Amino acid sequence: MFGSNAFREIAVFVAVAYSLAIGIAVVLPDAGINTMLSVLVPVVTVAIMTFTIIPKGKRRELWNSFGLRRSGGSALRPALAIPMVLVILAYGAAVLSGVADFVSIHFTPLGSASWVADLVIELAIGTVFILGEEIGWRGFLLPRIQQFTNRRKAAVLTGFIHGCFHLPLILIATTYDADGSRWIVAPMAVATITVAGIFYAYLWDRSHTVWPVAVAHNAANTAFVLGAAAVVAASPADLAYVAGESGIATFGAVILVGAVYLGRAKVWRRDLPLVEDVQVNPKLEVAMHH
Repeated sequence: MFGSNAFREIAVFVAVAYSLAIGIAVVLPDAGINTMLSVLVPVVTVAIMTFTIIPKGKRRELWNSFGLRRSGGSALRPALAIPMVLVILAYGAAVLSGVADFVSIHFTPLGSASWVADLVIELAIGTVFILGEEIGWRGFLLPRIQQFTNRRKAAVLTGFIHGCFHLPLILIATTYDADGSRWIVAPMAVATITVAGIFYAYLWDRSHTVWPVAVAHNAANTAFVLGAAAVVAASPADLAYVAGESGIATFGAVILVGAVYLGRAKVWRRDLPLVEDVQVNPKLEVAMHH
């Protein structure tokens, strides 16, 4: 599907996406909307490339390759559960270490029902929104990097490129991962996102659709918001160093999951077909779930 154009498409994608990310951070450093706009950058980049360097005869094939018409089946379960568990562990570590305390919450039937409804809505709407990111990272970039190296290395490299994409917001803007020293927060956030990319790549290679990846990505974002709301800390910077995207406990939990998937994921232990092969022979897609 990609042929000799894969390297050029990787280079153009990264150049355009990073340029847009830097532009957003420079022009809107203090505006809360800068994060939302950055989320849209990967899919906007793919759209730009669709009408510039992708041949007309390949454009529909490109968008079909993202698997938007497939749900992801059984991959949705770990996609939703694992990020939630990891963030719970991270904020639990913050409480156990004395960095934070749980806030006092008074549950009522009506309040609980309202909270659950809000959570369901957030998971649904947020997943659709985050889909724009994952169309770019795992739908477009990852399969092309897989043309030049094995799937494990491609998972880590794509995660690293995704992690570095956050640096303009962290280093230039003032609204993203704002607590703590930039010298600590920036490399920790990049490292955590890099390793999280292993799990995201596993979901893509298992299902060949961006939906489970978007579910996992949004579940992590939602869990971070819930975790931050569930605790109170005397020092926001100390909490950022333990939990959250830049926290050492978060990184430790993600490292553990990443190591397990790198070593034990069946989809990476066999010489399974890449995305374009699965589309040619749909029966192969079923085999990915076993």
